[in-house]
Amino acid sequence: MHSAEIIQFPATKRRPVQTPTKTVQEVGDDALARTSEAHGDICIFRSDLRLMLNQAPNDRKQISARILALRETFKEAELQLVRLLQEMRTATPADAV
Repeated sequence: MHSAEIIQFPATKRRPVQTPTKTVQEVGDDALARTSEAHGDICIFRSDLRLMLNQAPNDRKQISARILALRETFKEAELQLVRLLQEMRTATPADAV
């Protein structure tokens, strides 16, 4: 009968991943930039929706497309803000750098 022998390999040393941390102010500046971009997109999509409602108030396909564009913009903005909040957990005060 065959016997199985377990061979244990030496453990590899894993170095902790060092990600550059941003300062609190850098994360805040990123938040302003991201929300500014989202605000601009939302204004454009709202304007398009308003125009479509005036021109073709019964065009379900076109109005739905504008609403979906707004929804996607809000979802993307939320994801970006969640990432920034995660970065804020590890952000360093500006005077500590």
